[in-house]
Order: sequence, then C-alpha cells, then structure tokens
Amino acid sequence: MYKKTKCFFISNVIATSLVMVIFLLSNTTYAESIFEYLTPTSDSSPAGLDFDSKGNLWFVEINGNKIGKLTPSEVVPGTSKGIIEYELPRPNSRPQYLIVSRDDTVWFSEMGGNRIGQLNPISKKIREYDLSTPNSEPHNLFESEDGMIWFTEFEANKIGRLNPKTGEIREYPVNEGNPHDLVVDDEYVWFTQGGKFWARIFSNKIGFLELKSGQVGEILIHPKKSVPHGMFLASDKTIWFTQFFANKISWLDFSEEFPPKVVNYVVPGKRTGVHDLVVDYKRRLVWFVANHKDSIGRLDLTEAEPGTSKGIQMFSLPTKGAHPSNLVLDKEGKVWFTEMGMYFRKKYQNKIGVLVP
Repeated sequence: MYKKTKCFFISNVIATSLVMVIFLLSNTTYAESIFEYLTPTSDSSPAGLDFDSKGNLWFVEINGNKIGKLTPSEVVPGTSKGIIEYELPRPNSRPQYLIVSRDDTVWFSEMGGNRIGQLNPISKKIREYDLSTPNSEPHNLFESEDGMIWFTEFEANKIGRLNPKTGEIREYPVNEGNPHDLVVDDEYVWFTQGGKFWARIFSNKIGFLELKSGQVGEILIHPKKSVPHGMFLASDKTIWFTQFFANKISWLDFSEEFPPKVVNYVVPGKRTGVHDLVVDYKRRLVWFVANHKDSIGRLDLTEAEPGTSKGIQMFSLPTKGAHPSNLVLDKEGKVWFTEMGMYFRKKYQNKIGVLVP
C-alpha cells in the first residue's frame, strides 16, 4: 500500500513538474517569439514598411528595386508564401522609405531616382514624381493631417511637400545637417539631422520648420556626435527620436518652455545602432531597432527612469547579419520589421520579421 501510494505520488509530482516546465517553456517562447519570412527576390534588402487599413504590410526593397506586399494571414515562416512584389518602372531607383496614407495609397522615396513614388493598391499602377533639385536623395515620408505628403531631402538640405491632388511639389530649404526622418504636427515640421556619419561628418540637431511662416530653427542634441536619426509622433503628440551614435531613446518635453527640454533613456551596450523606433502609447512601450546588435529593443515606460537603462530589454534576432532597418506595429501590438543587411557594403538580406510580445 505504502509503495503503491508513494509511486503514485512520485508519478504525479513528475507529471505535474513536466506540465509546469512545458507551460513555462511555452510562455517563454511566446513572450519572445520571432518569425522570419523571405522576400521572393533574394538579396532584396527590404527597408521602410507600413500597414494599410486592411492589415496588409507594404515594404520597399532597396536592392530589389521593388515594392512588396505581405499578407499576415497567408505567410508561412521561412518561405515567401503570402508575399507579392511589384517592379518599379525604372532601374536603380533605390527605394528605401515608405508610408501608407489614410486612403491606402502607398508612397515611397527613390533615393537613386530622385523621385517620390506612388502605388495605387487597387490598380497596382505606379506613378512617379520627379524632384526639381537634382541629387536631393529623398528619405523618410510623413502624411500630415491635411493629407499632404512631406519628405526630407537628405543631400539637398531641404524639406519637401507633395500635394496628392495636384502633384505639385514645394521645397523648403533648411540648415545644413542632412535631414533624415520627420514628423508633422499642427504648427511645425520636425526633423532629425545627424549628418553623414559613415563619412565621419556628424551633426547633432533636431530641426523644425514653422508651417505658417516657413521659418527654420534647430535644437542641439548633445553630445556632438549624437546623430539623431529615427523620429516618431506618438498618439499623444509627443515627439520621440533615436540617437544613433549616443545609444539613446529621447523625447521632447514642451511642458515648460520653447525650445523643449530633451528627455533621454540610455540603451545599454556600445555601438548598438539605435536606428528606428515606434511608440505603442496604449501599452506604454517604445520599440526600437538596434541594427548593429541584430536586435529589437523595448523600453517599458512604466519602469523607465530618464538618464538610465531601466525598463529596457533587448531581443536578439535569429539571423546573424540581419541588420534590421525599420519597424512598425500592427493592431495587436506585434512588432514587424525589415532585415536589410548591410546594404551599403553589399551584404544583403531578404527577410521580413515579426516579434510577438
């Protein structure tokens, strides 16, 4: 009786332990699950990406010279199933950044072609708008509340505005510093100016363009080689940005005066390459790309303290040399990102990833 009872007790303990281990393992896997999908074109180097209102994920392929569309309900990890590509009309256009406007039109910048492109999601026809400033190298885009498409001209030190109804493009000169990313609020266009760090030309400014007057100003971001890079306008209208060389996530505090105070959070490690970011204000999370570490980072604002690394967690990607570029959130809070590789060194990748938090 005792032996049978003891064996039964031990068996139950072992069984219960196994269930607990499986439960814990499954929770751990789910908490940090990362899946990768392949673009049909090898060595495509996907970069900018955004969702349309139907939940399709659109992205550009800077080396593939294509626009891609991923349908989340159809994709299978490790394959190209559920992904369609659209060839650009002209070769060597080098599309790198993309947004989807509120009417589901896909807009993208052609760094090599010196154009702004437009893809109609219904007809799949592509239209291109030439920029009047030669070799301007358009970078990031942003749709303002009035439906205008704003973009930066990195080499020309200009901010551009395209009217989708007329096709008219207007350019606004700004101070030197190579504008890269931008957002637009009710009064200003805000943009990052980090220089050309790969050429050892550094800038450390957040610039602003007043919409009514066209006047330009700037805020210095210390240290000298901070290299402000990615920028995001949160749903509460807070302006966030990354400091690529200074390893910081920052936001502008307008509560006291203008120009605003800069609030910083420190990403741990050296040369992490804090590139792009997105803010999930509802969940109080800031997600960011650490491309030098082949990682996606998360800043939990419920735990964060300015000037420290509290609340920051890093998630390593399964692909070595992924060099993630840009990221975006879906409605469920999952983090989608592109793995571009080190394109400018001819080390390409062809993956779209998703992190399930």
